Amino acid sequence: MIRKLEGHLNDVVSCEFSPDGALLATASHDTRVIVWDPHRGSILLELGHLFPPPTPIFAGGANDRWVRSVAFCHDGLHIASIADDKMVRFWGIDGDCPAEVAPLSNGLCCAFSPNGSVLATGTQDGSVHFWATPRHVPSLQHLCRMALRRVMVTSSVESLPIPPKIVDYLTYRTI
Repeated sequence: MIRKLEGHLNDVVSCEFSPDGALLATASHDTRVIVWDPHRGSILLELGHLFPPPTPIFAGGANDRWVRSVAFCHDGLHIASIADDKMVRFWGIDGDCPAEVAPLSNGLCCAFSPNGSVLATGTQDGSVHFWATPRHVPSLQHLCRMALRRVMVTSSVESLPIPPKIVDYLTYRTI
């Protein structure tokens, strides 16, 4: 084993790396999606599906907000999640509120199309629903960050002789 990430308060039921491998999104029955730096084991962002967030003692309760699935869009800027509250959420990695929300009953899993324009969601009734995703053109700065992170882990980026603000951006500490 290389590393164990700890931070969820209940079962982790879905996880997916960002396209550049620099981030990992995990979905849990504790009502949260956590975005990690998998190379450092640190939490970068928490996306809550229950407000206020449950305390550890209630995180596993029947709260109808269990997150079932998470998927990273291929632009590296968006995440989709499905929860038992009958919603599919589209998140930007630059905030902790959904960019868009849509109704979905009995959702189980989700996956983005190769170009990121469509999200497919599987449901408990055996159907697959398709959703148009929020459109966003990534900045040249973000595309450069993704290209660099495809070949460099966090510790390698941190050792570069560059200003700290650029290191923070390249390691996703600053979005």
